[in-house]
Amino acid sequence: MATLQELSEQQINEAVAAAVERHVPMTVTIPASASWTALHARALAIRDEHLWLELVPDQGSGVEPALCPAEKVGVSFKLKHHKHIFTATVTGRELFSLEDGCQVPVLSLCRPRRMQRLQRRAYVRVEIPGNRVVRASFWLGGKALEPSGGSPTTPVWSGRVLDLSAGGFRAQTDRGAAEALDPGDIVGVRLIFGAGEQKVYADCEVRHAEAVADNAHLGFRFIGLEQTKEGAATLQLIAHKIAEFQKVAEAAVSRRA
Repeated sequence: MATLQELSEQQINEAVAAAVERHVPMTVTIPASASWTALHARALAIRDEHLWLELVPDQGSGVEPALCPAEKVGVSFKLKHHKHIFTATVTGRELFSLEDGCQVPVLSLCRPRRMQRLQRRAYVRVEIPGNRVVRASFWLGGKALEPSGGSPTTPVWSGRVLDLSAGGFRAQTDRGAAEALDPGDIVGVRLIFGAGEQKVYADCEVRHAEAVADNAHLGFRFIGLEQTKEGAATLQLIAHKIAEFQKVAEAAVSRRA
């Protein structure tokens, strides 16, 4: 079963060293009120117990959030067959001199002392089996802003989840949701895995919206799950469900063979 594994100090050091050696892309998730902002970066160097990340210029607005020393951020990266996640403390932002003399903007973080990893198998998108139902409800502004009841000014949309991974999901919903939401919008999401089964809450970023006949398909990316124990528990449950759905799909293939 795909689960979060707590890494030892040696494993953390090996993962960080490998990420730096390969200049692995990393995503830095920053909490902002009830929402989230993500910065894209790549591992650059380890010096004086600090992890230096080269910031990748934003292709959107170009406006990056201010980061103060001692602020906590979430960091995730993929390495080999695992997704690694950890929370880090910001030590500053500055220019970093490369060997060729060029200077690049970097984010300096305290070297992580705790890190978890999730099998990349969980990041394979799995279709929800025909005999299972996963429902999604979502609203603007993040999970902390869930309306007590839907209204024209604070709508809550709902739909059926079509496929799921530890990185996000795709849902079928009505066209009104697709018309109201734009890629990049932050929404709160409630996922319910069948009648009377577990439900989880998460913050998500809308990735894409596509009209399909009278309905619409929306893609969502989970954000901030690495920031809290609650988020880690949510990711653990999602990974468990993915493994369960994969077994159902494999059993169906075996029966048809």
